[in-house]
Amino acid sequence: MKAHEDMYSLKGRLQLLMLFRVLVAAFFLGIATVTQLRRSDSFLTPHLIYLYSLTGTAFGLTFIYVFVLSFLRRFVFFAYVQIIVDLFLITMLLFITGGINSIFAFLYSVEIIAASICLFISGGLFAATAASILFPLLITLEHYHVISPFHIGAITATGYERESLFFPIVINVAAFYLVAVLSSFLTEQARKSRQQLQKKQVDLAQLEALNEKIIENMPSGLVTLNQFQQIITFNRAAEEITGYRFAQTYMKGIEDIFPGIATAVSSHSLLSPGSSLTAGFEMAFLRRDGRSRWLGFSGARLKDVSNDEIGTILIFQDLTDFREMQEHLKRIDRLAAVGRLAAGIAHEVRNPLASISGSIQVLQKSLQLDTADKRLMDIIVRESENLSSLISDFTLYARAEAPGHERVVLYTVADEVIDLFKNSTECSPGIAIRQLIPRQITITANRQQIKQVLWNLILNAAQAMTDKSGSITLTAAAVEHGFEPAALKSGSLAPAAGAPAAAWVVLKIADEGCGIKRSEINSIFDPFFTTKDAGSGLGLSIVYKIIQEHKGAIDVESEEGKGAVFSVFFPV
Repeated sequence: MKAHEDMYSLKGRLQLLMLFRVLVAAFFLGIATVTQLRRSDSFLTPHLIYLYSLTGTAFGLTFIYVFVLSFLRRFVFFAYVQIIVDLFLITMLLFITGGINSIFAFLYSVEIIAASICLFISGGLFAATAASILFPLLITLEHYHVISPFHIGAITATGYERESLFFPIVINVAAFYLVAVLSSFLTEQARKSRQQLQKKQVDLAQLEALNEKIIENMPSGLVTLNQFQQIITFNRAAEEITGYRFAQTYMKGIEDIFPGIATAVSSHSLLSPGSSLTAGFEMAFLRRDGRSRWLGFSGARLKDVSNDEIGTILIFQDLTDFREMQEHLKRIDRLAAVGRLAAGIAHEVRNPLASISGSIQVLQKSLQLDTADKRLMDIIVRESENLSSLISDFTLYARAEAPGHERVVLYTVADEVIDLFKNSTECSPGIAIRQLIPRQITITANRQQIKQVLWNLILNAAQAMTDKSGSITLTAAAVEHGFEPAALKSGSLAPAAGAPAAAWVVLKIADEGCGIKRSEINSIFDPFFTTKDAGSGLGLSIVYKIIQEHKGAIDVESEEGKGAVFSVFFPV
């Protein structure tokens, strides 16, 4: 790659040399014309014809060089050829303009400098050596009258013809090599400086690319704002978290993408001039696709190399799964506390309650009661039964995982639960239950607990139908490897130890009821949480605990007014 760049750099220098040659040739053509006009002689005098010819030769060679350069690949050899030809043309110019008395001997030095620029020290020394041969040869031949140079008025100098031959040769040869050394030194220094600059530019480009890659591959979202709170940087993680592309956010106000963020950070003074690093803060965020997320932010003022403030940096992360995990842990703590309470209640309350209920029933049979007294005793008996039912739920919730897991055919268990439910007082005539579970799907579970899960979910679906009409649909399917329930992705539940990863049976119970409010959906599995007038609020808590004991997961999807779908995942 470096050789390729050097080759084209030399080609560019050769093109500049050819341009310089054309300018010099044009200059001498102009000199010849001006000289002839001053002398008022014919434009076709012999010495001018030679000068015209020399100038035309320079033009012609340049055009040939341009043509050859487009096909040539050996630029170094071609450069040496041009240097030799140029030195020969300079020698001819000196011969035409007076030989040793010509004022154009300085052109040798000019050509040596050009050679140093093109080929550095080797080119400079080569041109100096060639000039040290051609110039002494010219003046020696003239000194011994082998040749007789032309003399063009006003462009010749006198003085050398009466001096010894040694003096002009030594002076000019020394000048040639001195020019070669000095010009080569300068060009070498320039080349090294250029190479160092190119290396620095490459290093800078690599550093910029590395910084871009670091920013793009950050797991956290990064947003950079200018002084007007407009977005100028939006990395890949920010795109994935928010659902917006960088092109959709560039130069948009931060409030356009994160509504309410200015209010959220006002207490931290992050967007105020002079502030530095801010403490973290959290806020709700609605993705571009409409999904609700919870984001955690931190940031700092952005400053330039002069320590002047030029904007703001915001770093944020999606904390939705983390918060769901926190809610799950809180729910587990609450369930554990309720479990301990249930064990105490079952032990301390059930027996006295049974005695109270039995005593009242005996008194009802043995006493002659009026209507009011009988109604009061009926209330006592009924409420005693409700308390007994509540304690039974507590007991079911508090006891450890039932032993005796077996292969359970979901279709058969669902049929049994549906028959029981249809014959219960909870089922209204307007509610239709559709059982679409394939007969071949089985799971390993405790049969009674699975019946309890199905009963509570069907009962919950029926109670969600405020007008006592609609359909409840049960479906099930085997899910292939590679699938993972959302509850496990968020860390809410752990898969069964030793079970194949992401091999599941999913059971879905869908209803056409009133749906669940967004504000309540995270609380429906909490003990005693209920939106109904009647009920203990333990039904879904028991479902959640049973699914947890089976190392499964449960998800719910609902939109208010459009029903709900409970998905229960059992590991295979």
